[in-house]
Amino acid sequence: MLSNIILKHLIFFLVGIFQDVLATYYYQMIAKEYPWRAGIFSMIVTLVNLLILYEILTGIEDQVLSVVLAYAFGNGIGTFIVIKKHYIKRVFLRKKEKGDI
Repeated sequence: MLSNIILKHLIFFLVGIFQDVLATYYYQMIAKEYPWRAGIFSMIVTLVNLLILYEILTGIEDQVLSVVLAYAFGNGIGTFIVIKKHYIKRVFLRKKEKGDI
């Protein structure tokens, strides 16, 4: 029972990250005036949003507030990841220097 609750929260958290990464890229495509890409991202973001809303309204009677908070926290992390993606790439993909042996 407890493992199902934790799994449900983890899934909503990860979906929140995924959804917000998509939404942030969608806004970037609009800002860069890429109409086809923006249209595709818009469709995917809308589908994910509606599926999440449907799941929250129909499938979750218990822990609604905590699941929504996990999802919202995932959204925040997703935005952070997209905005800091260049820094994150630099940290994880940096080349080894002579002193890093």
